[in-house]
Amino acid sequence: MPKEVPSKVDYSPELQRLLARSAQINNYFGEDFDVSFSSLLLAFLASDDLVSQWFQAYVKRAGVDVGKILEARKLNREIMEEITAAAPPALQPLRMTTSAKRYARSAEEFREGLSEIGGVIPLDVRHLMAVFIYKPWVHERDLAGWGFEQKAWSIDFLELMRSLHPKEMGFWSELHRRVFGERAEPPPGEIAEE
Repeated sequence: MPKEVPSKVDYSPELQRLLARSAQINNYFGEDFDVSFSSLLLAFLASDDLVSQWFQAYVKRAGVDVGKILEARKLNREIMEEITAAAPPALQPLRMTTSAKRYARSAEEFREGLSEIGGVIPLDVRHLMAVFIYKPWVHERDLAGWGFEQKAWSIDFLELMRSLHPKEMGFWSELHRRVFGERAEPPPGEIAEE
């Protein structure tokens, strides 16, 4: 299987660390690839960037069954704690599953859409997180089985984007509307735009 060579210039440092963490997680599987749908999702639970920290808190609030996610990959909490405590390795060329490649392409599409707003920006963890929420492809059933509710997840993500990247809110709000067929409710105390 050929290596997928990420361009470090095009990836934010946070995304580089998250991808390296994903490969570190996949080392426990002993599979033919370094990055998969599951290892990417688990990497968000083991990383320390702002989006991952938000995600970890969201997973607790939403009652997502992390144990089931770990079981799906024959991992346990001790192994995840070990991975989280270790420094992420340097990002190397990666072998990606079909799902991981598709998620990377979708994240790039989100990045390109946002580039129209603020110029050239690196591919970042927020773009990849958005794929799990808005374009889960064949993994929608997996996510639902673990306790993710896509629309609620999106609304929480919009709040994160409002605080971290307020200039991008039009893009993310419109994406929410297109995917869920309705506008996101404004947070308490804010008036919805007319």
